[in-house]
Amino acid sequence: MSPIITGLLLAVALSVFAMIMAGRVGVLLAMKREGRLDNIPFRIKQLLRFGLGQKRMVDPEEFTPGLMHVFIFAAFLVLQLRSLMLFAMGFSETTLEVLTDLGHPFWVENAGLLTGYRAYLLVKDVVATLAVLGVLYFAFLRSKVKPDRMTPSWEAYLILGFIGGLMVTEFFFGGSHMVAQNGGFVWWEPTTSTVSLGMKALGPTGAHMLGLAGFWMHLLIILAFLNFLPLGKHFHIITGLPNVFFQRTNPSGKLGTPNLEKEEFGAATVKDLTWKQGMDLYSCTECGRCQTHCPTYITGKPLTHKGVNQDLKHWIWGHERWVEEGYAPDGTKAPLPEVIGSALKAETVWACTSCGWCETACPVFIENIPRLIDMRRYQVQVKAEFPPEIQRVFEGIERQGNPWGLGQDRRDEWAEDLKLPTWGDGGGPYEYLFFVGCAGSYDDKQKKVSRALVKILREAGVSFATLSKQEMCNGETARRMGNEYLYQTMAKMNVEAWNGLGVKAVITQCPHCFNTIKNEYPEFGGEYRVISHTELINELLKDKRIKLSQVMNAKLTYHDPCYLGRHNGVYDAPREVLKAIPGLEVIEMQRSKREGFCCGAGGGRMWMEEHIGTRINHNRINEAALTLKHAEEPGTPYPDATDKKKPGQVGDYKEKGGTGVVAVACPFCSTMLRDAVNDTGREESLQVKDITELVADALETKAGAKPE
Repeated sequence: MSPIITGLLLAVALSVFAMIMAGRVGVLLAMKREGRLDNIPFRIKQLLRFGLGQKRMVDPEEFTPGLMHVFIFAAFLVLQLRSLMLFAMGFSETTLEVLTDLGHPFWVENAGLLTGYRAYLLVKDVVATLAVLGVLYFAFLRSKVKPDRMTPSWEAYLILGFIGGLMVTEFFFGGSHMVAQNGGFVWWEPTTSTVSLGMKALGPTGAHMLGLAGFWMHLLIILAFLNFLPLGKHFHIITGLPNVFFQRTNPSGKLGTPNLEKEEFGAATVKDLTWKQGMDLYSCTECGRCQTHCPTYITGKPLTHKGVNQDLKHWIWGHERWVEEGYAPDGTKAPLPEVIGSALKAETVWACTSCGWCETACPVFIENIPRLIDMRRYQVQVKAEFPPEIQRVFEGIERQGNPWGLGQDRRDEWAEDLKLPTWGDGGGPYEYLFFVGCAGSYDDKQKKVSRALVKILREAGVSFATLSKQEMCNGETARRMGNEYLYQTMAKMNVEAWNGLGVKAVITQCPHCFNTIKNEYPEFGGEYRVISHTELINELLKDKRIKLSQVMNAKLTYHDPCYLGRHNGVYDAPREVLKAIPGLEVIEMQRSKREGFCCGAGGGRMWMEEHIGTRINHNRINEAALTLKHAEEPGTPYPDATDKKKPGQVGDYKEKGGTGVVAVACPFCSTMLRDAVNDTGREESLQVKDITELVADALETKAGAKPE
């Protein structure tokens, strides 16, 4: 072809790319350091499974778009080698002759290599054809279907044009050489040879000119594409695979623990974010999957994680020199502005329920929650600026060891007549510490759950004890609200006390307690076997230590708590328990298990007012009512929760129909959904009950045992 033109194109394009990337990389280097090279075997496995394997792309709620993306991704991987071949052809006529003429003497002398090359050409042709199908699908999806999760964008059409152009120009280039060689259809390049048959109508000269144009257009598109990537959302083509590799290795419910002695008080400016959090911004594909079941987005709150990523990324890109060197846009040395107020609004940071859907749905493993919690930490611990209603929560935990601020001497009132053993009173040894939790001790509804669990444990002969009045809040609420100092104070105090008592295993009835003690206390020396009440009940049923014989003729739907299900993967145990209750018909909501919808209480939102949009708990109870109504009357309209035009509309049901029980396994969920039942006027048709209460009601007690 032309070594001079090819070399000139490469030199210009790579120089421009290097200049753009210098700024992008410089920002990451200016951010906080963070170790992400632990557990390399796990990281490699995840890269193969979710990066190269694209497993999350074909999740059920977005299977077809995901499959089309897999087609395009596969073409990118396979065509990279072909593109390198084309550049080599541009520099060398000999390379051009060898790679375009399979009758060349080189191949005659190397029959084994020819077989491998033909196999590659077959794979290349197939994936390029599938990529064209993917491009056409996404063009139709954006122009005609217009899914809610996809932001209208000229960039998207440009990129689709680039991708389609790469595939088509490859067909034209290969087809022109087949015309010159008077070839027909060949199995190793089915699409290219089919295109060549059509190109024969142009004649040898016309086909040659089209192939030549295809060659140079292919190279120009590659180089233009390369330089466009760091300028928009398709930067993820460069950073996506590394971002998957550098994903966290700990559970999603575990937050990082800052060193308060080193004054790590949260994120004030973008330089207080870690380099991985910066790479998260670069890697956001803006696919909008994080919105499909996001409680804040569905109910009209000022928070979408896609939007947060865009706002932070665009602010950083517009102020790279400021971040790297400290020079403001006017050229003067100046401190960076705080994130809140410059790139984000305070109400955006405080809206998150930390339900984890965004992180579960993200195909490139962006970690949204820790970043927002870091911003809250700064607002609380340094600026003392936070929603006013949570001040009393902090004071309650500080003074009385519970967020309600009720007297510590009242902590065991719920069990006064039960004569429970207290750990450390000289009895035992005990197998489990029953960590009752603040809700189980003080909330009137949850007290009944605590008593029901005691009934079950005693019936099964489980050896357990409580801490009675000595029990203190585990600090989870304070941590999610940003008061890291208060959380660490509570955690260290609890761990010291429990270790001193010889605690080895803990039962919880609150998923927030469960997550904190299981995943976060080990950093403070609290290594315990932690089991949720639903898991323990399920074990007792399987071991035949309890039996359920009381028949309940009722329809029921189960609400997955985010911190039990999504953050810790406990989906089966609660359902197995419910199915063991005689006569109970369990009906799944559309948004369940991995796709479960938040009640609105997580992330400290339990204690904050909800002023914007519709209430999250209303949306959820509406879905529960519709689910039960549809079970009663299948003709009832039942919209798809993942509808592309309007996701979440299953929660818009306003009718009073739908009779049955909404089962929960979390005191926060119980409170939120009971409030929603009352707010929506469904007191006569819906009951909200903890799984423990249902089991206790169905429990077959030993002869002569007194009912609880």
